[in-house]
Amino acid sequence: MTADLGSVLAHGVGARGDLPLPFYLFGIGAAVALMATFISLSFFWHRAWLPGAATGRSFGTTAGRALDVMAIPARLASLAVFVLALASSVSGAAVGSQRFGPLTVYVALWVGMAMVSAVFGDVWRVLNPFETIAAAIEWTAGKLGLPQLDDTDEIPGGYWPAAVALFWFLLFELCYHEGTTNEAVGGAMIAYTVGMVGGSAVYGRRWLRQADGFGVLFSLLAKMAPIYRDSIGAIRLRPPLSGLTTVAPRIDLLAVLLVVLGGTTFDSLAGSTLWPDLVGTHRGWTATGINTAGMIIVMAIMAFLYYLGSLAVGWFTEQSATEVARRFAHSLVPIVLGYTVAHYFSLLVLDGGQNFLRLLSNPFDRGSNWFGTADWAVNFFLVSTDAIAWVQFLAIVLGHIAAVLVAHDRAVETSDASEATWTQRPMLLVMVFYSVVGLWLLQKA
Repeated sequence: MTADLGSVLAHGVGARGDLPLPFYLFGIGAAVALMATFISLSFFWHRAWLPGAATGRSFGTTAGRALDVMAIPARLASLAVFVLALASSVSGAAVGSQRFGPLTVYVALWVGMAMVSAVFGDVWRVLNPFETIAAAIEWTAGKLGLPQLDDTDEIPGGYWPAAVALFWFLLFELCYHEGTTNEAVGGAMIAYTVGMVGGSAVYGRRWLRQADGFGVLFSLLAKMAPIYRDSIGAIRLRPPLSGLTTVAPRIDLLAVLLVVLGGTTFDSLAGSTLWPDLVGTHRGWTATGINTAGMIIVMAIMAFLYYLGSLAVGWFTEQSATEVARRFAHSLVPIVLGYTVAHYFSLLVLDGGQNFLRLLSNPFDRGSNWFGTADWAVNFFLVSTDAIAWVQFLAIVLGHIAAVLVAHDRAVETSDASEATWTQRPMLLVMVFYSVVGLWLLQKA
């Protein structure tokens, strides 16, 4: 990696290919770890344990009220960063090293918030600037005596708008040939804001809960977190992964996960040495078209493999493939997180994340130093390449192990452990393929 921000935001920049061991050892290790977990569960995990554990232990509403007080400055700070990112992108200032808008979207939001959500819960619900804007509009409408919108019913289309929003974002980030320029990112931020705020004006804030692709994805990742708030606002602590059992078995939520999984896989492919060998080197709209076709094909392959696994499991259990796919969709959430950490970890902790903090003091590239970070230099030795490689390996393997565990827990709800293990074999093969291919693409970066 270099310190140039253009390379920071290029596709595949989060990957490191210099593994400390030969790839075949990593691949074999991943396959063996998954199969060992799969077999062990049949001996030691005989009943569904996660649903009962998902309630967790309450720490009362006092901590929740304290968080509500802290949420106000947090909302304002998040909104301020959003406005700064948008303003810096459309300000017309000389580009130079100024890429605060793209770094905010591609690093702080897309990567950082995903990882934060998986550990600390659905914090995006508080930090979401569109939520803050929608709340301000509702408050103003109430003061003016305007009728309040119903915020309880589901919007038309379920979560499909979120899947479409994420597909559009990935298309823009990974395929559009000018997707990392200030002007393009500024235009995309305006378009997305109009879509979110406009939808909220029609459907209320329920639109954000179902149409904001980032919000839907982060809320799914938050189900893995050991911390959450219940319906009365109390803070509760629960075993990690147990919250995934509360994910509704829906095809539209499955689509959200498959879009992200396919997009991240394509990002690995596009950033590898294989992609130029497959399609050649192209620029401009030709590159956009080829990348778009490639991303759609990769997404289709990932979805088709999951469908084949569901079809085979359904054949063993006398269920339809659609029913199986819905029922086990929540098991893809740890895989999505694993791919995200593996692919973007170095981007977050090295040049991308450090440059975001540096440019936070100087978002308009005019010599300001608001928070004393403008003169920070990127420390490329903060994490060694060996450490990055091990994080990548462990993220992918542990993500798939968690998926196997969650799927087994769901399977033993209706079958005994040995039967559940037998019927889940096709899905294990899919998990092994996902993990080995993911590691292989990272090694080719």
